[in-house]
Amino acid sequence: MELFHKLKHFLAVVFLQLGFAGIDILRKKALNRGMSIYVLLVYRQAIATLVIAPFAFFLEKDRPKMTLSIFIRLMGLGLLESVDQNMYYLGMKHTTATFAAAMRNIIPAITFVIAWIV
Repeated sequence: MELFHKLKHFLAVVFLQLGFAGIDILRKKALNRGMSIYVLLVYRQAIATLVIAPFAFFLEKDRPKMTLSIFIRLMGLGLLESVDQNMYYLGMKHTTATFAAAMRNIIPAITFVIAWIV
């Protein structure tokens, strides 16, 4: 049992990466069968909303009042996420799921380099 406690974080990361790889394979299969990247994006956003919204509604009782500034920021983040996912799916459509999964792991390094340059 002590070994499990030492390895649980490592195992969590391994299973998370396996989950990402599995989802990438399913998305690539859907794209290869002719699904539009826009339809795939809408499905992804709708499922994420249905899964996360109840947690936000019931667990976040002490939330700030929705102001115009907060609303604009949320809409901006939503738009940027949609653009990001569109580019990701477009790239996946023209490459392999393996390449897309590998590129996901490079994002922290690219972020570091951009932060270092700026």
